[in-house]
Amino acid sequence: RLDILDRLAQQLNVPVAQLESRIERLQTDHRALQKEVDRLKSKLAVSQFDSLMAQAQDVAGVRVLTAQVDGVDVDGLRELADRFRDNTPSGVVVLATVKNGKPVLITAVTKDLVQRGVKAGDIVREVAKMVGGGGGGRPDMAQAGGKDAGKLPEALATVPGLVETALMTG
Repeated sequence: RLDILDRLAQQLNVPVAQLESRIERLQTDHRALQKEVDRLKSKLAVSQFDSLMAQAQDVAGVRVLTAQVDGVDVDGLRELADRFRDNTPSGVVVLATVKNGKPVLITAVTKDLVQRGVKAGDIVREVAKMVGGGGGGRPDMAQAGGKDAGKLPEALATVPGLVETALMTG
């Protein structure tokens, strides 16, 4: 045991008595750097907003955007969804990412469509079922998680049909 402590102290360039505080500082630094990496990934995703908007399609006069955005955390997805709503008079957006091997989905609906009966919670719940999960939220913004990231493309492909159905029945 003392051998291990001596080697660690040597690697970290501190006396054995200061090992604990040095390791705590390294852990704190690591967490701070990880947060910075996540923040930069989100910033990068937001910078890709214009190319995402170009992928939006028209469904019964409504803009519908579905996309898997890799390397973004949930806050980044939410920020992108908010941007979509701010730049789209009438639309639905479903964005997904994979976090720790599991799919995460954010859905947002513009106010006019909420008034027509299109609810983000209903849409995200249906999409989440396809990836082995569930979710919900407010009529204008909802979140879900799942288990099977491999089914994300197939699940996202159902969104235009879900929006069309919601518009007809809403």
